[in-house]
Amino acid sequence: TVFARLKVPAQDGAGGLLDHGVHAFIVPLRDEAGRCLPGVEIHDCGYKVGLNGVDNGAIRFSHVRVPRTNLLDRFAAVDKSGRYSSPLTSEGRRFAATLGELTGGRVGLSCGSVGVLKGAITIAIRYTAGRQQFGPPDSAEVSVLDYQSTQLKLLPILATAYCLHFAKDHLVNLYCEMKRTKDAQLIEEVHALSAGLKAYTTGYTQDALSACREACGGHGYAAINRLGQLRSDHDIFQTFEGDNTVLLQQVTGTLLKVYKAKFKGAPLSSTVTYLKQYMSGVLPHNPLVTHETDVRHLRDPAFLRSALRYRVARMLFTLQLRLRSQRTKLGDFYAWNSCLSHILALAKAHVESVALGAFQAAVDGCVDPDCRRALRALCDLYALRCIERDMVFRNDEYVAPAKAKAIQRLIEALCSELRGVALGLVSAFGIPDHILRAPIGLGANSGVNIYKEYLAAVGFDV
Repeated sequence: TVFARLKVPAQDGAGGLLDHGVHAFIVPLRDEAGRCLPGVEIHDCGYKVGLNGVDNGAIRFSHVRVPRTNLLDRFAAVDKSGRYSSPLTSEGRRFAATLGELTGGRVGLSCGSVGVLKGAITIAIRYTAGRQQFGPPDSAEVSVLDYQSTQLKLLPILATAYCLHFAKDHLVNLYCEMKRTKDAQLIEEVHALSAGLKAYTTGYTQDALSACREACGGHGYAAINRLGQLRSDHDIFQTFEGDNTVLLQQVTGTLLKVYKAKFKGAPLSSTVTYLKQYMSGVLPHNPLVTHETDVRHLRDPAFLRSALRYRVARMLFTLQLRLRSQRTKLGDFYAWNSCLSHILALAKAHVESVALGAFQAAVDGCVDPDCRRALRALCDLYALRCIERDMVFRNDEYVAPAKAKAIQRLIEALCSELRGVALGLVSAFGIPDHILRAPIGLGANSGVNIYKEYLAAVGFDV
């Protein structure tokens, strides 16, 4: 499939060409013997940073002709007389519909990236749980995972891996419903969510891969333990099927449309219905809630959900004010560029809010009490970490200084609590050893000695 501009003769007989924008065409590349057809030139891209088992190349066309019927005509057609027709009235809508078919690729990338994240955190948790280093005088050494610094480095990653697992399941369900119903509003919703979740997940996973590698020390740097290869292979996830920075801007663009639709009384899609009650612009803070530091309040699902939703609505309100102000001075393009950091932060905040909603729904649906307790701790840790790391809550006086400190203490306590079940939580991912293939990350629960496995893998007689 080749994406190219479609130009047809003007119907007024003046001899000019009308450009209808980018369309998709089927273009044969090789003959039955595998040779390039006339006018087609193909070259391999050469060695890449990673994924060298995947062929990537460049194609150049020189005066290649294809039949009119090779135009993929779901969104547009050209009849024998050269007359162009389309059920979509604008070039922008046709372009969006054509590229909208890439949504499935973004859904797949989100799923694949979550799988890489699960593998990396499994290796890191198992290694740091088994690796012992230092300890009190005249006592046994303690596991690296028992150090608070390691817990704060790895356990929020574990919590995010679980959160993104449930978020991508939510996206997959919406995608399947979209393909079944072809509902226009759902198509737009899935397009935005797939763009946002792909960008957020792949960006987070790439950073987490480095954190997991560092947590495993020198053994993490050994190629045989695969963290380096995972990092190299995953790197491209951030730019193919859409550059992450561009995709996040699409999410914010959709949110701005939602903001306008709200005031016109138009219905909102399920992913953003929560914005209705938050988009009044000026929401007074309850001083009691702002300063509340009780653990029951801080772990209240309603508080955590409301906090992340408030952030999105507040950032959306302030963004539209900034854009309106800047447009009068700079015009649309430069106004958007001057607000770009705000735009990207808003998109990430929206994805985190949607992901938390999916995670909380999964916790509510868990019937096993021990499993539910662990999932609840992971969910709370994820949400609290989002609040702790974003200055918006403190700058906007949504979280008072004493409450911010209480949140930090609670994060440390949750990490300590989850330390005891961390091995079970990574084993619950169900990644077989022959898939993980990292000697330092093999099944700790099955009595595997990670040092013997590693030494044997690099050639020592053990």
